[in-house]
Amino acid sequence: KENNYNTDNVFAVTLRDSGEVALIDGDTKKIINIIRTGYAVHISRMSKSGRYLYVIGRDAKIVLIDLWMQTPAPVAEIKVGLEARSVETSKFKGYEDRYAIAGAYWPPQYVIMDGDTLKPRKVVSTRGMTVDGEYHPEPRVASIVASFIKPEWVVNIKETGQILLVDYSDIKNLKTTTIGSAKFLHDGGWDASKRYFLVAANASNKIAAVDTKT
Repeated sequence: KENNYNTDNVFAVTLRDSGEVALIDGDTKKIINIIRTGYAVHISRMSKSGRYLYVIGRDAKIVLIDLWMQTPAPVAEIKVGLEARSVETSKFKGYEDRYAIAGAYWPPQYVIMDGDTLKPRKVVSTRGMTVDGEYHPEPRVASIVASFIKPEWVVNIKETGQILLVDYSDIKNLKTTTIGSAKFLHDGGWDASKRYFLVAANASNKIAAVDTKT
């Protein structure tokens, strides 16, 4: 680590319309750096170690920022499609920072990458059947979160109403558990125990709760 910033107290502030992210030192309230990223920045996600910050814009451009550099700055970037909104890292013990995942609106797919370089490892289509039994040709990937109980990501497929538990312990032989819930899956979050993930299905007026342990 080349700087003295307390990375547990650094804010990544989305400057959406300018396509930038401002890094703010929570201790001094001063701006560390303003970094150009993708068009219409959507979310930022921290790696488990606190070293890396992943930023994704609506143009599906991911920028990897190394917070341990003397002046935190981008070290890698990639386009995972034409439109996207979600990015996450591997957070289970033993897999910290090893992988990253991003979900695209178009093409309908998610991409698994090396966490420290963004080198693509796997591209998986999300086309398939809805919970109503109909085929959907272009279901978008909504929110993605990393389980703290298993080496899995919870990947929510918007139009199909399917929740995918993607096991990243063996990327070469990828295993996925599919859970039917409700349309259209959107955003969600963890309960206090980090066991149950709750996601809103805004076309069904429902919230789906997933027990990521069982």
